[in-house]
Amino acid sequence: MPNVHEMVKKHLEENGYDGLYSAGNCACKIDDLFPCGQTDKDCEAGYLQPCDGSCDMGKCDWHIGNEKK
Repeated sequence: MPNVHEMVKKHLEENGYDGLYSAGNCACKIDDLFPCGQTDKDCEAGYLQPCDGSCDMGKCDWHIGNEKK
C-alpha cells in the first residue's frame, strides 16, 4: 500500500503539477516533496514559476503557484 508521500506525488504527476505550495509560506518541487518533514494544512498543488522578486525572502530561483507561466 502506498504511503501519503507516494500518493501525493502520483496525483501531482498525473495532473501535470510541478509541486506544492502554501501561499506566502513555503513551496516544494515534486522531486523534493515535504523537505521539512510535514505538510501544511494549506498546501495546494501548483506550477513552477520564475521568481518575480516580490517574495519576502529576497531573490530566489523559483516559486510554485496556482497559475502555469
